Amino acid sequence: MTVNHYSELQQQRISIANRLRQARIKTKITGRNFASQIGVPPSTLSKMEKGQQTIPAELLLIWCKALSISTNEVLGLADLEWGPLVGYVDLFRKLSSQGRELVLGHLELVAKLEKKKR
Repeated sequence: MTVNHYSELQQQRISIANRLRQARIKTKITGRNFASQIGVPPSTLSKMEKGQQTIPAELLLIWCKALSISTNEVLGLADLEWGPLVGYVDLFRKLSSQGRELVLGHLELVAKLEKKKR
């Protein structure tokens, strides 16, 4: 493995770790409580959130589920996949079930109108 390749992998690990840490902080869960929730020692969580320790794939899934975020979001793929819609997806997630139903109803209506135009 070349030095550049190793550096790139380390940068990716740190980026993923930062996204996970920010997601945890956003939910206002302490590191100690979250470590207990996902079944790792607080010191291990700290190392993983700093990018000093690799996060096992099976733990990443548990971690994302506990924080209600997608693995695509954590891996930095959400921006590539959704582009400018990422902000709207986040807003949609924060809506009540009634708010979500209203938004989806409007989207269906717009889709029907667009289909008629074709």
